[in-house]
Amino acid sequence: MDDRLPDPPLEECDVLVVDDDFALSEAISQLLVRSGLRVRKAHNASAALGFAAFAPPRVAILDYQLPDRTGLMLASELHAENPGVHIILMSANDVDIDRKTLDEAGIKVFVPKPMPPGPLRQAVLRLLQTPA
Repeated sequence: MDDRLPDPPLEECDVLVVDDDFALSEAISQLLVRSGLRVRKAHNASAALGFAAFAPPRVAILDYQLPDRTGLMLASELHAENPGVHIILMSANDVDIDRKTLDEAGIKVFVPKPMPPGPLRQAVLRLLQTPA
């Protein structure tokens, strides 16, 4: 017989931040928490998909270059599981992705990295007000 208590359910999530740069993901998370949002962090695509399965985010901020797949691939998977999620894709690399590909992956905003905190917060808040 197992006497362990079940794990508590994950709380709802406004924003999922996915970046393998621990310092940057923490900075983005803290910025959004100070804005009153519920934020989860993941440092690879597999962890992000696990979090999203239990607490679907309303907005996902994804780095393009992740250790286990690209942010574009992750965006497609998140969008397939939750078509209402609003996705922001960030890249420090010069990546040429056409608008049709971004739309098919459910990406609403594609920005260079690092993005200044103010405009990033404004983009997230704007997307949270946008119907799914």
